[in-house]
Amino acid sequence: MLKRGKVGDRVKAAKKKLPAKKKAPLEYGPIEIRMLSEEEVSGEEEKSDHELIEELNGTVRDDEHKFESNRKYFTISIYALVTIMAAAIFICLIANFGAVQLWLKGLAGILSPFLAAFLIAFILSPLVNWLELNFFEKLLHIQKPKLRVALSIVMTYILLLGIIIVGLLYVIPQMTDSIVGVAGDVTVQLNEIYDKRHTYETMLQEYFPEVDFDFIANKIEEMWPTLLAEITNLTKDLVPKVIGMTVSVAKLTINIFLSIAISIYMLFDKRKLIKMSTQVVYAVLPTARAKTFCGHMRECSRIFSGFVSGKALDSLIIGIICFVATSILGLEYAVLISVIVGITNMIPYFGPFIGAVPGVVLYLCIRPLDAVVFAIMILILQQFDGWVLGPKILGDSTGLSPLWVIFGITVGGAYGGVIGMFLGVPMVAVVAYLLNQAIDGVLKKKRIDIS
Repeated sequence: MLKRGKVGDRVKAAKKKLPAKKKAPLEYGPIEIRMLSEEEVSGEEEKSDHELIEELNGTVRDDEHKFESNRKYFTISIYALVTIMAAAIFICLIANFGAVQLWLKGLAGILSPFLAAFLIAFILSPLVNWLELNFFEKLLHIQKPKLRVALSIVMTYILLLGIIIVGLLYVIPQMTDSIVGVAGDVTVQLNEIYDKRHTYETMLQEYFPEVDFDFIANKIEEMWPTLLAEITNLTKDLVPKVIGMTVSVAKLTINIFLSIAISIYMLFDKRKLIKMSTQVVYAVLPTARAKTFCGHMRECSRIFSGFVSGKALDSLIIGIICFVATSILGLEYAVLISVIVGITNMIPYFGPFIGAVPGVVLYLCIRPLDAVVFAIMILILQQFDGWVLGPKILGDSTGLSPLWVIFGITVGGAYGGVIGMFLGVPMVAVVAYLLNQAIDGVLKKKRIDIS
């Protein structure tokens, strides 16, 4: 028994000396971060037997003129070199600002498919994750993560393609018919105004006798040949403009398909991209700061994606409700008006009112009573969205006060138009979150609590 016990102890001791087996790298799932043991770290720094024998025997030579590195001075030199290089680059950028601006514009055009692909992948990522976890893993019990991710991506893009096909087959023809109908109604109204021009002229002369309407009519007749010449020149220049527009549409189509293809690869390799980014952060920053930085980035991603996906769902529901309501009330051009209201509803606070303006103007030209009914309906719909539907879907996803929401809409609209008005709010929310975290950290270091 004693011999067996000694043999067992020797086997255990030998196993402890064996190097630990490395885990196979995961392709899917959450990123794992662990601290290496001393054996793993010091394994590559062990001295050879020859170096140990020389050190024990004292035969290691000590060269008096040997260069000895100083870590302190080396760090100072690196900082000084980086500062000088940064200052030189900054001066060069200021001196050649025009060329740099053109270069950045060209670079943005080259990288636009990748930026669009990142935005598409970022928006579709929550749906892909939900399908992978709840449908393919829990419901269908598919064990292979790679297969689950692939099937989730395929189903997501099939749903997206289905929405596009429905829009092309149903919504767009309805919108086209509505636009043609609006143009016809406006033409009828203009013809009626033209037919009654003498009546209107008599009324204006009665109310404004001091105005010389004959002089205005003569000026219009004098300007008519010039107007015809301008229309003729515009017709001559129409062919080159159509060719240029065709080339632009072709480039846009290619960029769209390229962005979709790149977004598929981004979704499929999402874990690898996150792992690479995490490795870079932990390699550059100290461990504690790297952990804090990654936590802040996850929170920023949650704020941005939560607002975008939630607002898109909210706007889709509002558009459907608007279509049902306009159909029940018997208002014309229900599809066109509902699409406009649904798209503009993506803009917080002001979206429903911006979407109501085209409808009110349209109904005023056709039937003023319908404009009043439509305005009341939009007001009720906006109250329902602001007090019931919006809080249910979005909650407090941004954590912003109305003042900062208006600031984000104003600045985003000034620089990015309608898309900027929509994306300005989550971007301001992200910046506000990062500033709050930075300020809270400084106050904690100073041991100050402001309430």
